[in-house]
Amino acid sequence: RAHCFPSRVPEPLAVWSAMLATSAARWLPRDFVVSSQTGGLFTLLAYCAMLLVFVSECVAFLAPSFSTTMMLDRHDGDLIQINFDVDMYDIECRNLHVAVFAQGSEERVSYQDFWLRPIDRNGMLGNAIKPGQAEKPEDAEAEHRRSMEKLAKEDGKAELDSDWDSSHDGFNHKHFDHVIAAHDYTFINFFATWCSHCRQFAPAWAELAAKVNGGENGTAAMVFKDKSGVERSVRMIKMNCVDFQGICREKGIDAFPTLRLYKSDGNMFVFGGKRVEEALVDFITKRVGQDAGWSKDHNHFEYGCNAKGRLEVPRVPGRFELTAGTGDQNLNSKMTNVSHFIKHLSFSDPNDGRYHRKPWAGLPRDVTRHINPVDGQIFVSHNFHETWIHDLKVVSTVSPKEKTVYQFSHQKRLSAVDPEEIPQARFHFDIEPFSILIKSESKKWYDFGTSLLAIMGGAFVVMRLMSRVSLATSTSLQRLMKSASGSARAGGEVIGHFD
Repeated sequence: RAHCFPSRVPEPLAVWSAMLATSAARWLPRDFVVSSQTGGLFTLLAYCAMLLVFVSECVAFLAPSFSTTMMLDRHDGDLIQINFDVDMYDIECRNLHVAVFAQGSEERVSYQDFWLRPIDRNGMLGNAIKPGQAEKPEDAEAEHRRSMEKLAKEDGKAELDSDWDSSHDGFNHKHFDHVIAAHDYTFINFFATWCSHCRQFAPAWAELAAKVNGGENGTAAMVFKDKSGVERSVRMIKMNCVDFQGICREKGIDAFPTLRLYKSDGNMFVFGGKRVEEALVDFITKRVGQDAGWSKDHNHFEYGCNAKGRLEVPRVPGRFELTAGTGDQNLNSKMTNVSHFIKHLSFSDPNDGRYHRKPWAGLPRDVTRHINPVDGQIFVSHNFHETWIHDLKVVSTVSPKEKTVYQFSHQKRLSAVDPEEIPQARFHFDIEPFSILIKSESKKWYDFGTSLLAIMGGAFVVMRLMSRVSLATSTSLQRLMKSASGSARAGGEVIGHFD
């Protein structure tokens, strides 16, 4: 039985739909085969639906699924590790201390492994300082002497003492940092050959260098006493910024002449006075005799501190503090600001050490976003006598690989403090007495195959039924329209007869 209806689709689509319908239905009994444009269109839709179902089922089969159960707190030890990386915007490193206290007491309970690094006005980090493990002065001095002797053997004393006046003066001039490290102090004149001020200053520099460096005509080098009263030597060296542009650019030299006094550890002072012998000698004497104020970078100005590391603490409620005002200065409580930026904060097992992120691999997104929920957040104190208090609820979570990670919820609040009290950034944590066990669930291959075939077959059958329904509906409508048209014509004849 064939049905022909007026085509309402473009001719190419009609032909394609008819071909698909005829080809797809060859294996069906003839009683079920009705070749029509509507049937071809539904066949095309059935193919698209089956393709979509196939792709979706494959993705669901390959993607892992998880289930969770709750049990009493499971842990392998009595300690938990706090991992942190926090910038304090207005507290210098020498005035910052990191500590953990047991709840309801002032007992400090932690094994500390962290570093403090100064932050300059541009947000750049300086050299790391490990609290409590500073070298003794005598140990540092001995190490400095050994380093100087080693560099003298490697590069040669003549190379280390020579001016960087030209790249063709017979010296290698490869390691500028070696020159700094090989002397107690190095006073460097960064100049350019085209600079008129440099040429005017050159005779005065040469005359002073002969006195300070010594060696010429048997004269002894000048010595300067540091803060401890130890006599130190200063080496005066010229640096030609035309021949050694790369080094001068790296050191931030943008004007000539620029005079800098370098310490052996790379810290420096910039001379800004009148370029005469008396002022230069006075500058060297004062700077060698002081410890504070030295800087490694030309635009370095310490005004903040980064604290980064890990703390091992008992698995009991407590508080983690970034404490201001414990250094060698007395802070003004009315001006102390504890605004901070949390780069990272998480909890882990002590056995994970610094690789505490490894157990996170393979966990669902709903879990990982609660492992470090405060990362990247800034907490600003807009008024004086305010401090941020963070309340953390920690829940241990066992991964499918039997690794323990820790999720936590976070609540924050600004708290007013007494005007005479130094504000502190505080993190109160409480460990919940239960654990969440995550299990990985995967579908068996035969279940996957069965469900895939069933869904694809069901999609085809549904589309087939829709095609039959649409075909039957359109046939009924046409018959109804024919009947109505015939009745209208008959009625017209009767009325004409009465007329």
